[in-house]
Amino acid sequence: MENLEKLIWTAEFSIGNTNIDTVHKSLVDIYNDLIEYTESKRNRIEFAMILSKMTDYSLVHFKKEEKYMQKMSYPELTEHKRLHKDYSYKVAMYNIDLLGINPPEIKEVINFIHIWWVDHILKIDKKYEDYKKEIHSNVKY
Repeated sequence: MENLEKLIWTAEFSIGNTNIDTVHKSLVDIYNDLIEYTESKRNRIEFAMILSKMTDYSLVHFKKEEKYMQKMSYPELTEHKRLHKDYSYKVAMYNIDLLGINPPEIKEVINFIHIWWVDHILKIDKKYEDYKKEIHSNVKY
């Protein structure tokens, strides 16, 4: 990703669950705040604060999403949890390093988040919602 561009929510991002789509839209909005940061050339502390907001929001979402998958006995729950844990660790390390003496490039951080969330929503999260439909579950998020 050469140029950092905002994500625009389209129907393609919908996993077919209004409640989860709403959370994902909020995460896209926070991601777009990171992009706005790069355009305004503010200080790294502000970027770290936006990244922390995204991390906090993600952790709440992950916990709720994992309970949701557990209720429907989703067979790939363990792997999904691992993906969440790996993401959370990576972003937490970025956040710590941002305020250190050798901070990561802002583009590197944004690129990681962009790739991870787009892939996660379009491929990984859609799988559990498809599974729910397949087993005709009425479990709520």
